Amino acid sequence: MSHYEGAPPEDVYYMDPKEVLSQYSVEWVSLRKSYDEIKSQLQEIQAELSHLDRQLENGQITEQEHIVRYREKWSESTQMVQVKREVESRLFEIQKEIRTANRQLKQAEEERRRRERVEEEKSHAMIEWMSLKQGFDLVTERRNEINAESDRLEIQRRSGHISEEDYRKSRIQHIKQLAELSTVESDVKRRLAELLEIIKK
Repeated sequence: MSHYEGAPPEDVYYMDPKEVLSQYSVEWVSLRKSYDEIKSQLQEIQAELSHLDRQLENGQITEQEHIVRYREKWSESTQMVQVKREVESRLFEIQKEIRTANRQLKQAEEERRRRERVEEEKSHAMIEWMSLKQGFDLVTERRNEINAESDRLEIQRRSGHISEEDYRKSRIQHIKQLAELSTVESDVKRRLAELLEIIKK
């Protein structure tokens, strides 16, 4: 597990993923170069060992000379193989660190984009909420006007300043208007509630 994986920013061992990538990039390039050099040297030693075998077969060197020189090269190659394994191990560790850092960077970028989307949704929701709220206030104002008209109509009826027929027609019209306003109010209230939930996120 990475030494910084899952660590909060206040953790003394926490490192920003970008810093991790920067830190390891130099070491990775250096170790990779060393790794290639060791592989090349091992190939050269293998070629020299094969050359020694051919020299022995052709009688150019004695068996004793072959053993001594072969052991020297073999010892040298053994040490280099060990170094190669250590370099490979370190390269593997760095790969894990870099992949973890890349995952964290990707997660951080996704979280940043998510927050931006949420903030954009909130902004749009707030604009729509304010617009609808004004519309709702206008609907309430219109309802009050209709109720006031109905009250005046009732006074006119009682005082005999309006016929029963005209009164009835006007009342029916008021009732229709109030019913329409109720439908609008219901829709607006529902949408206002939805927008408020988005804004509260």
